[in-house]
Amino acid sequence: MRLAGEYVFAAEVQEVWDALFDPAVLAAVLPGCEKLELVDGSYFGEIKVKVGPIQGKFTGKVDLLDQVPPKSYRMVIDGKGPQGFVKATARITLEGQGATTKITYDSDAQVGGKIATVGERLIETSAKAIVKQSLEGLGENVVIRAEAHRKAKAPDVASGPAAEEIVSPPAVEPAASVSDAAPVEPSPAVAPIEYKRADASKLAGAVAKEVGKTFAPIIGVALLVVAIIIYLIAR
Repeated sequence: MRLAGEYVFAAEVQEVWDALFDPAVLAAVLPGCEKLELVDGSYFGEIKVKVGPIQGKFTGKVDLLDQVPPKSYRMVIDGKGPQGFVKATARITLEGQGATTKITYDSDAQVGGKIATVGERLIETSAKAIVKQSLEGLGENVVIRAEAHRKAKAPDVASGPAAEEIVSPPAVEPAASVSDAAPVEPSPAVAPIEYKRADASKLAGAVAKEVGKTFAPIIGVALLVVAIIIYLIAR
C-alpha cells in the first residue's frame, strides 16, 4: 500500500522540524496513542487501532533516519500486535515558504495478519482518513508549540533599561571575587504546553464516512441484486 501527499503548516520550517521530533506533539496527534517515548534516538509507543471490525493494541518502534535538518528525513515504522503487523517506510521533505512550510510525504506500507483480512481497499481508505486527521491535528499543535517558544524567547521589554545599565562600563572598583559575582540568569524556560489531543470518536466518524463513500457503489449494486431476487421469488 502506498500513501503520498502534501500539507502546508502555518509555521516556519525550523518550527515545523522541531515539532516533528517532539514526542509530546506526536503523541497528541496520533489517534489512539497511549504512550510515546524517545529512547536512544528511537521512538517507542503503544497505539490502539481500529480498521472495520478489527481492533487491538499495537506496540511499535519508529526510527527517523538520514536526517538533513530542516529539510528531510526517512521514517521506518515497525509495529505489531495480536491482530497483525504493520511495516512502513516513509520519506518526508520540508520546504520553507516564508511564514509557512510545505511538507511532502511518500510512503510504502505492508500490513499482515488478521488486520489484512478486511481488504486492501478498506485499509487504504482508513489509512488516508487517519493521515488526514493526524495532519490537521499536527498543524494545530505545530502553531501552539511555535507560539509558546516565541513567547519564551521574546525579550522582556521592561528589563531593557536595566540590561543597558549592566552592559555600560562600571566605575573602576576592586575586582570582585567569584563568590561575589552575580548569578547568571538562566535562559527563559518554556512553560508546559497544552496540546490538542486527537479525538478517537471523530476519527472513527471520519473513517466511516470515507469508507461509506468508497463502498457506496458496491453496496448499491448489492442492494439492487437482492431486490431483483426478492422480486423473482415473489412472482
